[in-house]
Amino acid sequence: MSMGYGGFAYKIAEDADAVLYEYGGYNWSFPEYSNSERLRDGSFTISKDCFIEPEIHQKLKRMPSGRKRLVTKRIPRDVDIDEAISKGKIRIENCSNAWYTFPSADSSEVDMTAVRLIGIILLQYQETGTIPEKTFFDC
Repeated sequence: MSMGYGGFAYKIAEDADAVLYEYGGYNWSFPEYSNSERLRDGSFTISKDCFIEPEIHQKLKRMPSGRKRLVTKRIPRDVDIDEAISKGKIRIENCSNAWYTFPSADSSEVDMTAVRLIGIILLQYQETGTIPEKTFFDC
């Protein structure tokens, strides 16, 4: 049974073309990857064209009072992160606590923590409409 793992990322720069985040990860099951200092020595850059808009669904809904109201829902769309990495739209520099890596389409080793953080950032953008300043996950 795993003791827990996770990652955290902070936005450090943004321009008209891309957003730069620094990130770190940890895995308490392995002492060498515990990252008790909360180091953020890895980074990833996401091109702005990876931030896609969600589908917007609107419908008239009858309320309990009998009135009708327009209800709007934001339905997130999937972003193919592997394809974006292979096209160079997402660039990842692994952190020192990269305990699980896998080969990407361009034959480089990619940190699983960074890929998961990127997925969370892209989802948060679709839910809120703004690029998040920081994000994290714990498992």
